[in-house]
Amino acid sequence: MERQRWRSCLGCLGLVIFASVFIAGFFAFRSLGLVGIAMLPVEGVLDSGESESTLLMEVTGARTVSQLLRQSARDPRIKALVVFIDSPGGSAAAAQEIFHAIRRFKERTGKPVVAAMGDVAASGGYYVACAADKIYALPSTLTGSIGVIWQSVNVERLLANLGIKPETLKAGQFKDIGSFFRGMTPQERELLQRMLNDVHNQFIADVAKGRNLPVEKVRSIADGRILTGKQAKALGLVDELGSLDDAIRDLRRQVNLPETAPIWILERKRGLIEKLLGTKWAAPFPKSLLTKPLLLHVDGRLGIGVSALLWQSAANLR
Repeated sequence: MERQRWRSCLGCLGLVIFASVFIAGFFAFRSLGLVGIAMLPVEGVLDSGESESTLLMEVTGARTVSQLLRQSARDPRIKALVVFIDSPGGSAAAAQEIFHAIRRFKERTGKPVVAAMGDVAASGGYYVACAADKIYALPSTLTGSIGVIWQSVNVERLLANLGIKPETLKAGQFKDIGSFFRGMTPQERELLQRMLNDVHNQFIADVAKGRNLPVEKVRSIADGRILTGKQAKALGLVDELGSLDDAIRDLRRQVNLPETAPIWILERKRGLIEKLLGTKWAAPFPKSLLTKPLLLHVDGRLGIGVSALLWQSAANLR
């Protein structure tokens, strides 16, 4: 009697498992034939490495974005791409790399790409948006901030008051440029200004290319000013005022997809610990800020257009 009861239980369990596998397989098979829109989130600080989450910030890595877009370009189910941007910027090289990765996706696939801005899409965030065919922004979105600025700290007198005298050995006149321990020489200021002007010109050229605007028109407003979405539209930096949903509806119309067409979010794979805790390591800052000795930043946080070559340390405020 007891044995028959166990057999019945095992039979029921096997039936449940078989039904679950069958249902999951059915929906997986159905999804193979579906077509839809891919959404690429570009959120938090931009970095040239891998995307990561830390206790204090989200990082979008250009390497991760490039890989996701290469995979998506080969997926026949994806008929269009929406890029959702909520970022103040970050590494100048990362913004430039993501910009070119999106343009390569468009060239390889011929599929439409629309950018939708969230709270902030400034400086490096706006740089990324310019790769799209069309840009949506909310009227109150903070955007623009096409500018470059050097920021450093000179603690020479403070250290002297504390009785601390740094010693530096170098081979190369400019090897310790930007040092916290002394003021800049006129030659160093000139060298840095030329470098920042070069980055600024690259930024302006890519915005002009992406927006199909004359370079001189972009240059006239590329003074680091922060803009609302409404102001940006009036200047030709944004195409439409609207939300992410408006951008998705526009894409659906362009590629003749119904409202029920799926939206696939392009994101990196997260481990179990990261899914549970929201971060894969306990440090408050991403690895890039702790391991890269020099990093060129394009940052539009709090309305400031910043592109700063800084020694990475606790004093690096974005």
